[in-house]
Amino acid sequence: MGGGKAIRPFVSVPSIHYETAMSPRAARRLLWLVFVVALPLPFYLVETGRMPAAALLQTAAYVLAVIAREGTQGQIGLIAAILIGQGMFWVIMLWVAAWMATRLLARLPPRAIAAVTLSTVAVVLLLASSLEVYRTPFRARSLRATLLSVYE
Repeated sequence: MGGGKAIRPFVSVPSIHYETAMSPRAARRLLWLVFVVALPLPFYLVETGRMPAAALLQTAAYVLAVIAREGTQGQIGLIAAILIGQGMFWVIMLWVAAWMATRLLARLPPRAIAAVTLSTVAVVLLLASSLEVYRTPFRARSLRATLLSVYE
């Protein structure tokens, strides 16, 4: 007890330090990912609607699976091309939008970049999850959807 030696723990536990700073590059990637997954974007196929770019590409993947199974008879090849074209167009445009936003944020200190970026992400995800902002003619249940149901 009084031998003067300190008792060492068997397992060393590193101290956890969360850095709240964010680089413009990390902010751009995070914003782009959230934009691709959650922003309602217009598309035109048989009918018009609003879906995220990732949902458009998901629908294109379904169409490509049908093509792989059934072949390209009829208009299915055209439908796949239209979906892929629109999806990729929006992916590129959203990258440009994220790039432009982070160019403006680059003038701020890293902690402010993190605060603005994370606030934007939270607002976009909250609104997309709670409001029926998507119009998806491909859903069987209803024409309108939230973020939580648009990828069904």
